[in-house]
Amino acid sequence: MTMTDVWTLEVDRNLAQLIRTWRGEGEKTWRSIAALVTEHLGLPHSTNQAAGQQLCEKAARLLGEDPNRDPWN
Repeated sequence: MTMTDVWTLEVDRNLAQLIRTWRGEGEKTWRSIAALVTEHLGLPHSTNQAAGQQLCEKAARLLGEDPNRDPWN
């Protein structure tokens, strides 16, 4: 996944819930989130920290949560 892919990647409610589970209950890092999402979606593998952070922010906002509060940050 390139940085461009992160900006255009659609995060739907199901993916947002999955990311929240990984981030909150699994206590995964942003790098881990990027890797899990790319694996889940069948995209080229990524452990890009900025990509994982962006995915978490998108998921949090979609779920009506603050990406700067637990469990997101």
